[in-house]
Amino acid sequence: MLTQIGIAAAFGDNSEEPLTVDQLSHRPNVDVLRSIVDKYRPDLAVYEGFYRQVHQDPEVSGMELNTAAVVARHLRKLEFEVHTGIGGHGVAAVFHNGQGKTILMRAELDALPILEETDLPYKSTKRMVDRYGNERPVMHACGHDMNMASLLGTSALLKAAARKWSGTLVIIFQPDEEETGGAQAMVDDGLYTKVPVPDIMLGQHVVPSKSGTVAIRSGPVLVAADSANVKITGGPCPGVNPQQCVDPIPVAIKIISQLEYKVRKNVGPHEDVTVACWGFHAGIPGNDYIAYAEFSLDIKTAKHTVREKARQTIKRSIIDGCTAAKTPREPVVNFTVRAPLTTNDPSVSEAVGRVFAGYFEANAVEMRFTRACEDFSTLGKKHSVPYAYWNFGGSQTTEGPVPTNHSPFFAPAIQPTLQTGTDAMALAALSFLVI
Repeated sequence: MLTQIGIAAAFGDNSEEPLTVDQLSHRPNVDVLRSIVDKYRPDLAVYEGFYRQVHQDPEVSGMELNTAAVVARHLRKLEFEVHTGIGGHGVAAVFHNGQGKTILMRAELDALPILEETDLPYKSTKRMVDRYGNERPVMHACGHDMNMASLLGTSALLKAAARKWSGTLVIIFQPDEEETGGAQAMVDDGLYTKVPVPDIMLGQHVVPSKSGTVAIRSGPVLVAADSANVKITGGPCPGVNPQQCVDPIPVAIKIISQLEYKVRKNVGPHEDVTVACWGFHAGIPGNDYIAYAEFSLDIKTAKHTVREKARQTIKRSIIDGCTAAKTPREPVVNFTVRAPLTTNDPSVSEAVGRVFAGYFEANAVEMRFTRACEDFSTLGKKHSVPYAYWNFGGSQTTEGPVPTNHSPFFAPAIQPTLQTGTDAMALAALSFLVI
């Protein structure tokens, strides 16, 4: 903790009046932050090893038992107060370090059911049974292994630098992000009875941009995503020939093929909205009577008003399609929220952006609005916690075809990606902690 004179010098203020925490959070001196990060950055070889270990031993959503245990061990070694088993396999750690803001930082535990096709010596060849009973290949194709390694590195850095700041850290390792239920599950399981409610939340994600770069912006950064699970019932019909019944398969296919057109027509051709079918099931082998067809939809939007119109249009279109086909029962249409719209709070993202610009210089760029989705903001929704979410690059090159997140070839370059992610999260936190 610096003296009043030290604080004023650190933040470039010559006033004789003490600065408040809010003033400090918006005017940090980048050179001071740089000196802290450079001095207290941990030996990243430890976290490179963690990255390779977790990359080689991934676990699908809801099944992250071993990953959570490895993370918890690292945090206990850092002498954080550690809570496990929250909302499934979620891990939360707390470090109280005097008065000041409470900063929540989050990374994700889960991997994807994808067969890895990289040639890395530490590639995943793992298969496991998911929570639905299906045996699947498993890969960290989204980069959550790098997000975790970076957050652990940041945790070690900030713990070592504890004399240079004051406040409270809340470190979250969230399960089940890929199916976007883990954040709500942690909140529902009493997360904030175990850790303090944060004043600010920070999240980041590795992406296939140039390694060493960071990207942030204010306002919307990621789309909202909803799922619709639909059941259309066929038959019954007179006689014994099932081909004379109402067949739910062509009914469902016709409805699906028209949905995005109808939604776009209703919400406006220039609005950002997509409707995709990502699951379809009908029939049983050996049985020529098709009782029902079930399908799942993925709906992505960039505005709350468009989101509501899209859902209404989809439900109306499905009901109208079944009515026209004379199905014997009304369709069942159930919507669930996969992820809310991710919108950076300007007071947080602009402060972080200024620090990034000063520290990373030309490697700090403006983040593009992307069609990925996240449930990160759900962690603070109930308490209206402001947040910033940004990307950091993981690709050695951006020339030619570059594997993207969720590709079987996606594998971030370990360095300088890991150092960039570690430094970026530490800088963002220090921007709001009293120094």
